[in-house]
Amino acid sequence: MKKMLVPLAALGALAQPAFAQSNVTLYGLIDTTIRFTTHANAAGNNKWEMTDGELTGSRWGLRGTEDLGNSLKAFYILESGFSPDSGASLQGGRLFGRTAVIGLDGDFGKLALGRQYTLAHEILSSYEAMAFANNSIVGYQGGNYTGLRYDNTIKYIKSFGGLQAAAAYTFGEVAGNFTASNATAGSLVYSTGPIEVGAVYQVTHDVSSAFFGAVPAAQASKQTVWGLGGTWKTARAQYYLGYTNNRLDVADYRNNVGYVGTRVNITDALSLIGTVQYDWLKHAGNSGKRLTTAAMLDYNFSKRTDVYVAVDYTQLRGAWIALNGSPNFNNSGNMFGNTTRLGAMAGIRHKF
Repeated sequence: MKKMLVPLAALGALAQPAFAQSNVTLYGLIDTTIRFTTHANAAGNNKWEMTDGELTGSRWGLRGTEDLGNSLKAFYILESGFSPDSGASLQGGRLFGRTAVIGLDGDFGKLALGRQYTLAHEILSSYEAMAFANNSIVGYQGGNYTGLRYDNTIKYIKSFGGLQAAAAYTFGEVAGNFTASNATAGSLVYSTGPIEVGAVYQVTHDVSSAFFGAVPAAQASKQTVWGLGGTWKTARAQYYLGYTNNRLDVADYRNNVGYVGTRVNITDALSLIGTVQYDWLKHAGNSGKRLTTAAMLDYNFSKRTDVYVAVDYTQLRGAWIALNGSPNFNNSGNMFGNTTRLGAMAGIRHKF
């Protein structure tokens, strides 16, 4: 059920008894764009660049499973991100910065251990039409509200017919303090026919740099994120509706985000994706608003190769201008104190 299970998609144990059935797959994608951006510095100048993909980050990985018998499988997935314009490793230069998990899958459910996507990200991105896009100006919620990926995480998923329940715990690994820097989360997803609805609740302690880098270590905060959403599929289209509620206690940031979108298959090869997100911010008694919109036309030459053009527009007001223009704001969507940004992209993506 759903894309939230993709990060757990399986790879096998190292020891392989003679009776076991196992497989290993090398996979990945390269997604490269040419992007034009307005207001790309404090002077308001425009910028042309070659960069990563609009929707997806470039990566390669290994995954596989081993059949252990009695409906039980071992799995693992190791996934590395890289910048297609330079070949440099992403995620801080980690070898497998996108995902590094091992686990078991059977009648009892699915259990995964390691670096993996947070439940908040898996659930909430499922109800935003661009899945919190790789382009950070559009996908700004990913990571900053959802956490994106956590190290040292154990996750359990179990399906009961159309209902899927999941729980996750992230070890803070601080001596003498079990709760320091840890995280807990739970989610429920229900699918029936063309309709799916889901909800998630996640608490992370001692958050600072994860919120755009705008929260100093002295104000490290408990971050509470909850949200819900749904999708509805028709013969040629899918519609998305979601809500994210983000709270940082000590740093005193509160965000409420509503988003709506659609993906329409115009032909078998051509699709249109559109999203609108509206964010209400409260901080230190001040309020601000953020409007982010994006649209993409995607043409598939085959199941493995597609080309696309996309446009995005963001407008900031009030406290959002101060947050986005902060010197410590480490998201590449930094607008340097400007109140609007228009971007356009043309890209090519190949999956292998």
